[in-house]
Amino acid sequence: MKSTLLFFLTILLFSCKQSENLKGNLYFKLINLTSPSGLTDEQALNIENIINSMSSDEKNKELVDYYKKAIKHDLLKNPYLQLETEDGIKKVYLSFKEYDKIKHFKLSELQEKSKKIVVELNANELEKDLFYSEEIILIQEVDGKTPWQK
Repeated sequence: MKSTLLFFLTILLFSCKQSENLKGNLYFKLINLTSPSGLTDEQALNIENIINSMSSDEKNKELVDYYKKAIKHDLLKNPYLQLETEDGIKKVYLSFKEYDKIKHFKLSELQEKSKKIVVELNANELEKDLFYSEEIILIQEVDGKTPWQK
């Protein structure tokens, strides 16, 4: 009996998705068609219907797969940030409360002051390369060049 209980507890422990600490520089991408955020219910439903009607051929596969993951986890309406980490650019969806902490940063102002924003947060990787966070641990403005892309 004890060994069965221990077995199930072990499985439960390893099957739970652990949050991980992500740290990097706030990354700005000026045009990002693959990641709308702050959508209304109607807009999110329209995107969901369009994605479900699209084929997953090679031309559309990455876009369709991305949206299907976001839809599956009900993230289309959530805001997000992008972090430049040692492992590359990570897109992290946020709760609205946490997004309020970073939404005021503007690329042009940071460039003008030669500053960048370091962000550290606890995030759950819901699926490969799909992160969600309800806790920003650190937001720090430091000297440096803000990473960005058109």
